[in-house]
Amino acid sequence: MARRPELLCGAAIVLGCALLVALKVTCSRAKDVTMPAKLPVNFFSSGSPVTDFFQGQLDYAERIRQDSEVTFYFFYAPWCGQSITVREEIEQVARRLSDQVLFVAINCWWNQGKCRKQKHFFYFPVIYLYHRRFGPIEYKGPMNAAYIEKFVRRVMTPLLYISSRSKLLEFLSDYEPGVLGYFEFNASPQPPGYLTFFTSALHSLKKV
Repeated sequence: MARRPELLCGAAIVLGCALLVALKVTCSRAKDVTMPAKLPVNFFSSGSPVTDFFQGQLDYAERIRQDSEVTFYFFYAPWCGQSITVREEIEQVARRLSDQVLFVAINCWWNQGKCRKQKHFFYFPVIYLYHRRFGPIEYKGPMNAAYIEKFVRRVMTPLLYISSRSKLLEFLSDYEPGVLGYFEFNASPQPPGYLTFFTSALHSLKKV
């Protein structure tokens, strides 16, 4: 006698549920199987002008920053295609400016590193600049060596020194809007208000 289709479907459902229960019980009794992450390796070559903290040693990076006037931080994830692409652009800038700027790369993906534990980036790479203790100033422009270098130079010298009338006219035509300050540099160590003016120029770079 032929079996009714609805009985077959019901049997299949019951059998399927029984298998799922058995599988769940079996899996719950087994120990969790995990594979430890591979140890990180150098992202930049040993001969690079970029100091690479590939184990995410943010504390060491902060320590060496104290001795530098301008510091460039490149936070990366080693698996990130954009980080890999931008690496060569950073190398180009570092080769030109490493005598004036400290270039530091930090693996912020390694789960045992200080960087991963203290920073919570939603994307990579991230570029920060510091002018002594001022910062961070995040670079948000194109990930191209020419643009990156231009921005780094602006952090290095956020003020433009105007020494003549012709330079003043050039400034007024090239920079709009622009802020002009006048200071008598006879005072020591610096004229009143100059430090505030300098810091304001650095603040303006945060909005670029």
